[in-house]
Amino acid sequence: MLTRPRLTAAARLTPAAATRKWRARLTLFLLAAALALFASGGAAAAAPLGQINEFSAGLNSGRILQLIAPGADGNLWFTDQGSTPAIGRITPSGAIHEFSTGAGTGPYGIAPGPDGNVWFADGAGAIGRITPSGTITEFSSGLPAGSIPQGIAPGPDGNLWFTDPGAKAIGRITPSGVINEFSNGLNPNPNPQLIAPGADGNLWFVDDGTTRAIGRITPSGVITEFDNTNGLNANSTPFFIAPGPDGNVWFTDLGTTRAIGRITPTGTITEFPNPGSAPSAIAAGADGNVWFADNAGGIGRITPWGDITEFSIASSQPFGIASGADGSLWFTDQAGTQIIGRIGTGSPAASQALPQVVGSGQAGTRQSCLGDRWADWAGVPPSSSPFAFAGFDGYQWLLDGKPLLGKTGRSYTPTQAQAGHLLSCRLTVTYPLPLLVTTSATSPAVRVLAGPPKPPPPSLPCVVPNVIGKKLAKAKEAITDAHCKVGKVKKKKSSAKPGRVLSQKPGAGAVRSAGSKVALVVSKH
Repeated sequence: MLTRPRLTAAARLTPAAATRKWRARLTLFLLAAALALFASGGAAAAAPLGQINEFSAGLNSGRILQLIAPGADGNLWFTDQGSTPAIGRITPSGAIHEFSTGAGTGPYGIAPGPDGNVWFADGAGAIGRITPSGTITEFSSGLPAGSIPQGIAPGPDGNLWFTDPGAKAIGRITPSGVINEFSNGLNPNPNPQLIAPGADGNLWFVDDGTTRAIGRITPSGVITEFDNTNGLNANSTPFFIAPGPDGNVWFTDLGTTRAIGRITPTGTITEFPNPGSAPSAIAAGADGNVWFADNAGGIGRITPWGDITEFSIASSQPFGIASGADGSLWFTDQAGTQIIGRIGTGSPAASQALPQVVGSGQAGTRQSCLGDRWADWAGVPPSSSPFAFAGFDGYQWLLDGKPLLGKTGRSYTPTQAQAGHLLSCRLTVTYPLPLLVTTSATSPAVRVLAGPPKPPPPSLPCVVPNVIGKKLAKAKEAITDAHCKVGKVKKKKSSAKPGRVLSQKPGAGAVRSAGSKVALVVSKH
């Protein structure tokens, strides 16, 4: 791992026309974050603003790194189009592992899915899915001949949406792999590239076809495009796109006027020039700003009102960028040997207080997972509801560090067999749009104590039955069923049929302690 100090952080541009509404909102957000840090005893930020770390151990040789995205497992996942095409995974601590997608594949766009897996667009003509453990499945049924999937993003409908410039269409794939494509409403000779979810419940994409535009597609497939008549720069080349913290969608523009652009849900476009840059991928940050990879040698940050700051990285070519579970921005660097980088945003750590196992700790008694506290990121708190993979309420109980199958409620009662073992609970949360970052916190473990001895079952009283006139065998059965015992049995001459009960002591209806004896007198000739 190579750790580079922050080199320069000079504001390149401050547009005169600031958006006061979002300046005020972000100021309040930053103030609230500062107060939360103070109240929590000064919990450390995930990484200082502008601190850069780079990682390469574990990367394939001959790699060509492309895009990067957060996964439901708290790691970052990236695409590699090198000599061994692959999907890579990097943990927040920088451990890297790559999973081959096979010869002839071309993984490019990548995104978290609502099913807990990571999905990717394979430019060789497929949509891929990779599980947290690295199992890859590709789907091509439903894609037309000549399909070249590029960008991919989760939609508000529980599906994944992708761009297909080969088919000149926008596609949708369900978590089970059913594909549909939509093209009605696209400009003539379109070239849709990257795609992202918007806060308005639609998907937004960049189109660098004959008529350069930003497009919108609803979950039902209705497409609208917005071009220079809506404020897009002349000679623009929209490149990447992402949701912003202000409810708008943000994009990079590699056209004649290099810029960062913003489009409102109604289609009004504003661009902020950034001369000398080569902006590529773009993503919202935990700090409430928008960040972008500058292929000219740095990482850029733009506020919701358009103030741009660049953090230069010597001899670098950042390309992909995404927010991680540690509050930092992670990026792919295509310069030289190519590495994965991380830059701090100065955001607070997500978990401000770990959950705790609360209860007596005894087997057979209910324990609860309580006390967790989380920071707001990009002005919003986390939730356990955006994705189904979090389980019920996002909780998971663990015994000796291993998940207990099906134990996903806020409370859990350990068994006597678990006495002496270590019990803990983990809470998984997802920061919703604009981040879609999943993270978790695990409680300190407590040792399960043996519970009190199980008390014997309560004994039922002996309620003496009436057995007079019954045969001796039936009388004995009735006495036993009444939780009594048969006492002395005397025989007495009688005119009654032989073997019949003539009298009993105690009498019928008497209540005695369980096991009390009932004496009988039985007839004989």
